[in-house]
Amino acid sequence: MADERPLDPFVKESPEPGEITDERLVQLLAHWHGLRAATAPESLPPVTQIAPEELRFILGWLMIMEPLDGGADFRYRLYGSNIATTTGRDLTGHLVSDSFPLFANWTATVYRSAIARRVAVLTRHAPRRYVRVDRWERLILPFAGASGDVERLLVGAVIIGERIAGDRVRLPWR
Repeated sequence: MADERPLDPFVKESPEPGEITDERLVQLLAHWHGLRAATAPESLPPVTQIAPEELRFILGWLMIMEPLDGGADFRYRLYGSNIATTTGRDLTGHLVSDSFPLFANWTATVYRSAIARRVAVLTRHAPRRYVRVDRWERLILPFAGASGDVERLLVGAVIIGERIAGDRVRLPWR
């Protein structure tokens, strides 16, 4: 049977809720929009508004990324416990450039775009076979520092489907 996954990753700027597969990411996007509206609709929410107690519904599936040198690289300030368990690595404190080599360049490019355009970005991608995930869905949300520049990216990264014996896929809702 042919592999039906798309070869190219999916990237969508300013996604609508209906374009997101996972309900937790829909809720995360609504939370971010609510923070924006409370600040000013045309502004990014301040980084001080990232509150773990408000994000319990997705906490183990969150990353907080710190742009370094204007986005030349990114540091994982938080690498969610569920993501670490799934990938077999806790990258908290590490750089994207030192993470998964085949993935690092693409993800850094997507992060730079979110910073430059100051918008939410939705991605889906199929990792290499050494990770048991069939596809990841990620929502990348920029937050501003006191200067107004993007200081952090809040990233929800969830599993769309898991590989099991024989390379079959088990979807999380089944």
